[in-house]
Amino acid sequence: MSNRVLNALDRGIDHLLARLEWLSLRLARLRRRMAPVARVVSRMADRVRARPLVWGTVYVLAFCLVSCALFDRPVAWAFKAHMAGEWEGFFKIVTKAGVAAVYLWPSALLAAAFFLAARRALSPGERALWRARAWAPGFVFLAVAGSGLTGDLIKVVAGRLRPRLLFENGLYGFSPFSHDWAMNSFPSGHSQAVWAAMTALTILYPRHRSLALTIAVLVSLSRVATTVHYLSDVVAGAWLGVAGALITAKLLRDRGVCSINSPL
Repeated sequence: MSNRVLNALDRGIDHLLARLEWLSLRLARLRRRMAPVARVVSRMADRVRARPLVWGTVYVLAFCLVSCALFDRPVAWAFKAHMAGEWEGFFKIVTKAGVAAVYLWPSALLAAAFFLAARRALSPGERALWRARAWAPGFVFLAVAGSGLTGDLIKVVAGRLRPRLLFENGLYGFSPFSHDWAMNSFPSGHSQAVWAAMTALTILYPRHRSLALTIAVLVSLSRVATTVHYLSDVVAGAWLGVAGALITAKLLRDRGVCSINSPL
């Protein structure tokens, strides 16, 4: 190998090492700057783990207030301007997985069938087995239905105008105690339903939590991407669904109805 090639290789290695050193210094500086933020986030996470319902609700409400003021309109306009074609079609299909009936009807029918089988069982052991099976879909039904009814009440009380009114009439804000579809944007019902169902299924079948989380995130994103809801609507709906499932699991467990492992 010629001296010219060796010199070029040395210069290349020196340049690469210099860039790596520069990158290492920048990352170290960034870590130092982000250390206070990391400590705050860590304390927030500790609070949520200690009292998930209380602190989770506090942080979600805080985010929603900030999002209403700063993020919701820019995000909605961005998706309105750029969402089209195959991606728009994809999200319009995905969003159907957030319809509450997708979870309510199958879970209700399964629970009813299993309870009926329990009534017709010949032995106490078989009867107990069918009842235990019935409470899995029953839990999903109660989680989705309970948080859904709460969400419907909040929708009416809040009366938030949907993004369509922003695009068509320049209107943005709240009109409390409204029953019109265009004024019941907060919280997102699709997000509430899918997160309630997926949280319940995660509690029942924790091995599949990655799949459940993926479905919930995609459905929630679809509501923003198709400009049916604002970002804060979706975040509030998601937390309402999660909280509804956690509370339902705790109530069923505490009352000895079934042995669901509630995180609360």
